[in-house]
Amino acid sequence: MSPAGRMARELASHLAEHGVESRISESDGVALVGMWAVGLNVWCQWSGREWRFLWSLDAPTEPGRWRYTSCPASSAETAARRIAGLYRERFEAMYPAAAARRGGGAAER
Repeated sequence: MSPAGRMARELASHLAEHGVESRISESDGVALVGMWAVGLNVWCQWSGREWRFLWSLDAPTEPGRWRYTSCPASSAETAARRIAGLYRERFEAMYPAAAARRGGGAAER
């Protein structure tokens, strides 16, 4: 297993602790953690100095230039917390009825 694959599995484990289901794709030393229901993907990549998680802050339906953010792989729990928050925001926006059934909005968390 590549370093990117190990990072992806660690991130997926932390996301699961936050109630976020994800899938891992890995090939040739590149790994992706995908949350397909909301169009959120996290790349596990080498930045030249360290391994990092990288994801877009913009929903896939938003036109224009996308904004990205990242977090060091050494802070997988912090990355998972940030990604889980973004996942909830997108889920509530895309599936309001399902979000209401799950127990309220982001303001209640």
